[in-house]
Parts: sequence; structure tokens; C-alpha cells
Amino acid sequence: MSPVTGGSWRDHEDRPAEVPPVPGPDAPPFYTAIGDLQGDAYRRNAFAAGTAEEVTALRALGEVGPGSSVLDVGCGDARHLRRLVGEVDGVRAVGVDASPGLIEAGRRAAREQDVEVALLVGDARELPAVLGDRAGSFDVAWSLCQGAVGTSPVTDPQVLAGLADAVRPGGTVIVTFFHALFAARHLAPGDAFDPIDLVHHHRPEVHGPEHVRARFDLWTASYTVREAVRLLADVGLTVASVRGVQPGAYGRRRAGDVALDDPEVLVVARRR
Repeated sequence: MSPVTGGSWRDHEDRPAEVPPVPGPDAPPFYTAIGDLQGDAYRRNAFAAGTAEEVTALRALGEVGPGSSVLDVGCGDARHLRRLVGEVDGVRAVGVDASPGLIEAGRRAAREQDVEVALLVGDARELPAVLGDRAGSFDVAWSLCQGAVGTSPVTDPQVLAGLADAVRPGGTVIVTFFHALFAARHLAPGDAFDPIDLVHHHRPEVHGPEHVRARFDLWTASYTVREAVRLLADVGLTVASVRGVQPGAYGRRRAGDVALDDPEVLVVARRR
């Protein structure tokens, strides 16, 4: 983490907090185990209830129409892609996630819905290798809800570079970033926040099938709007718009409208 401090964790009352070391850039994705536990139960997460509204907004922001090619990185069970393909004729959809359990859940759901979505198991930090000759061909690529972007402030630039390279020249990249101002303002008991590296830590109870429950350490990198815009510019993207969002409400704010209590910031950018 920070080369100066090694992390400066504070709890919800702004007291020093002890947090397990953040996984390094070469560590396996820590969220894989969470997805594998959930599998088909992923669709029961509260945030999944907002999928329909989010897809409506994403279609407009990405100008997705018949024949568009769309990539979802950190796709979970491909809930957005499955909804999109069911609504727009001829969309070519590819999803990538590090969790084999979530990818299998997405494939089962796609078969049940009779929609065609190509789902790949892969690490977002190695996106060019995962995509192979598909890289550079997509009209739109997105990463939402901290599915890939937000897993590490060290490797997030690597993920963003992969997203930028995934789209054709002039293609669109859409990313939601965990909002640092929201994260710092709304720490719950048991949570911790590092005000230097802007990383949030908590131990959520995750529910799997058959009433299985387990707790996991979860570290989420958060960003100010200025930093999110800079990161995208650094990988060769031109930012078109920024707005504050929350799950199930991607379209409630106009471009340029970000509130302190918006949990996420959605940025639309285009490859030069």
C-alpha cells in the first residue's frame, strides 16, 4: 500500500483500527472465493434487484443497439449482459469473471433464459490475455459494482488499461468507481478506512446455497472524481461524462451531478 505509511486504518469513530494486510498485486483475486461460494445465490444479493434500471441507463450511455458488441469485466453471473441480450436484438455479449462458480451460474441462467452470452473465467488484471483476438473489437466495455475495478489501488490501473485496449478506436468504456467521500462518511461499526490510500475494509457475511454462510475480508479501493478521471485519461481514454449513482439508480442524475452521499461514481469515456 502506501510507501510512506503502509496503511493508516481508522474505524467508524476515527480511532486507529487493525486490518489484515491488503493482498499484494501478485496475489490471487481474493474475491474469487466469495463468488464461488455464492454461485446461483448471487442473484439474491440486494444490489441485483436494480439490474433492469441499470441496463436501461447503460444502453443509453453506451449507445448500445442491434449488432453492438459489449464486454462486461467482473460480470458476476452476467446479470447485465443476460438482460441486455434479452432486450436488444443482435447484441454480441462477452463476460469475464475470476470466479468459476459465478461463470457457471451465469451459463446456467443464460440457458434457462435462452439467451446467448459468451462467458470466460479470467483475471481482469490479465484481460488482454483472457480476450485474445477479441481485444480491440468491442463497441462498449464496462466494469460495474466493483466487480473488477476497485479490488486494488495498485492494480486498478492495469484493469483500466485492459478495458481501454478492449474497445475499438472510438469505442466506449463505462466504469463505476466506489466513491471515496461516501466511503469515509458512512463507515459502519466493524468497518475501517485508510484515508491515505482510500481503501475500505469490512467483513461481510456472504450467503451461499443451502443456507451456507461465511465471512470474508473485503478490501475496496475508493476514488474521488478527480482521481477516477485521471486514471482513465492515463490509459488513453477521453472522459465524456461523470455522474453519481447507486445500485438500481444509474439514470437518476444528469451528467456532472455528484452528491456526497452517492456511493458510486459512474464515468463514461471513449478510446481516442
